[in-house]
Amino acid sequence: MLLAALHSVDKYYGGQTVLKGASLELFSGSNTAIIGRNGAGKTTILRLLSGTEPVDGGSVFVREETSCGLLTQEDGEVKNKTVQELVEEAFIPLHDLGAQLAELEKAGLDDHKRYSTWEVIHERFERRGGDQTRARQEAVLHAFGFKGRVHERASSLSGGELTRLGLARLLMQQPEILFLDEPTNHLDIDMRAWLGSYLGQYPGSALVVSHDREFLDRICDRTAEVIWGGIRVGKGNPTTCRELWRKQAQIQEATRKKQEREQARLSESSTRMRRWARQNEKLHRRARAMERRLERFEETMIKEVEGPLPKTSFTFPSTPSGNMVIQAEHLTKSYKNTLFDDFSVVVRKRERIALVGPNGAGKSTLLQMLLGKVSSDDLKGVVRFGARVRVGFYEQTLQGADPKATLITELIRLVGDVEAHNLLGRFMFPYESQYKLMSNLSGGERARFGLLKLTLSKANLLIMDEPTNHLDFEMIEALEEALRGFDGTILIVSHDTRFVQRVSNKIWEMREGRLRVFDGDWDYYQDLRGRESKEPSADPQEAALRTSSPKNRTKKSKWQLEQEVSHLEKQIDYFEKTLEDFDQVLAQPDKISVERIAELGIEYEDVQAALLAAIEQWEKSSSELAGLSQN
Repeated sequence: MLLAALHSVDKYYGGQTVLKGASLELFSGSNTAIIGRNGAGKTTILRLLSGTEPVDGGSVFVREETSCGLLTQEDGEVKNKTVQELVEEAFIPLHDLGAQLAELEKAGLDDHKRYSTWEVIHERFERRGGDQTRARQEAVLHAFGFKGRVHERASSLSGGELTRLGLARLLMQQPEILFLDEPTNHLDIDMRAWLGSYLGQYPGSALVVSHDREFLDRICDRTAEVIWGGIRVGKGNPTTCRELWRKQAQIQEATRKKQEREQARLSESSTRMRRWARQNEKLHRRARAMERRLERFEETMIKEVEGPLPKTSFTFPSTPSGNMVIQAEHLTKSYKNTLFDDFSVVVRKRERIALVGPNGAGKSTLLQMLLGKVSSDDLKGVVRFGARVRVGFYEQTLQGADPKATLITELIRLVGDVEAHNLLGRFMFPYESQYKLMSNLSGGERARFGLLKLTLSKANLLIMDEPTNHLDFEMIEALEEALRGFDGTILIVSHDTRFVQRVSNKIWEMREGRLRVFDGDWDYYQDLRGRESKEPSADPQEAALRTSSPKNRTKKSKWQLEQEVSHLEKQIDYFEKTLEDFDQVLAQPDKISVERIAELGIEYEDVQAALLAAIEQWEKSSSELAGLSQN
């Protein structure tokens, strides 16, 4: 059933055309992904369909009595209310429907007209989950981190928490059409998984804008790409449709080139025939026939293929670091709860570490501690960088940038005029955008400029906090390629599982006051987590409501200890081999410079300290494992 549609819609902002003759249809029981470059008009489509913005041409259709919900930023009035009050407000439309049903039932349903009215309202009540409001409320609050916090005022919540609360309220209302603009922003991996399961079973329809490819692939069965001011729609998720469109474009381009060659041949033959006809009247009819043949052929030709949108590629140039990149010991941090306690780790050259875990676990705090911006609660806590380590930190706040400067003037401080223009062009800033004030940049523009500056840092250790936020698919894929080709060490915080899967070879997990190291990639981590889960559930609401005892989680299982001992033994072997290599080099001092000898001496001490720490931890874990084996 058709729920809503855009018909040949035009939309302009100032003198800029955003949409021209764009059409899109939404059907019940179907989720549609909207994809496209930053600034293409994806959010505009949500606003037009939800009625929050008018069209400049064409028309918008929404089926009568269809309820719609648009995810928006919460306003000032919301902040004066408690979470519970805001939750209750979400159910007001549903309570109104229930009151109408009760009134009709009280009057009696023996009247045909009254019964018909009751049927229509009851169907809407059921479609919006009227009998499951309490269960839905509990599940959504738990899934988004608000269980036990219903009496808190919204004014005490962070910006990310307010966004999550807005999404929670929208899901509780269960409108027939959900308009979701970047719903996974501020959601951790567990929350994204829950939302994906929930929307995959959603009884209505959802129109979703998101940079999270894994999330969209999971929930969407139709894809609408905003390109060159229009919309093209395909059946299937974004990955399927993008690959199909890519192949179609290749076929069309090859066919068009073949047709152009045939057109040139026919045109040449027609010209030659006309020339001959001027000398021989008998050839006039044949010349005219040749012209008609050329005209008919041109009518059947594929329209000139519109060139693909420009793509970008970039690299992170770097100089080599020593084998030991970071050595951290006794890192401890608590606020209301313990984030991590007595965490020690060694990061080696070319490791690609993804730091994952729920919101509030302390991931960004750990990054700040490694960067020396936050101190450890334990006075023994220390962070050492190895020889020749050069750190590049990516964050979207663009600290140090002059808000009154333009993009081009900010960049000219680092490179020459011509190179600045070329670099901005490579990072998808057209010439006119290069004169935007830093304070006026959109989220996507800030993210791209942050990446551009990072490529100039020549860092061999990249520390990145949520690098894919606000980037479109093409820029995320360019970033993945750049990181895969990077010869240094990477430490990233990200909730984008596909990005993590493609760029990392090691996982650090922060959860419930513990920081665990998984010596393998995302698939390895997922496999181990799956085996450790004692109560797997396919039902997302059941999973959201499920709790477990913290006491049971703090004690390591025999299997976990075996994995830890095995990992430590590999570390010890590596450190011992590294020390042997150093010994061999230092045994021939005449073959290396004095500066290099000094650097190797520092690295030697770092590795030796890491070896002793690993042996100490191995002894503790082995002893604990032996105790379990005797029981």
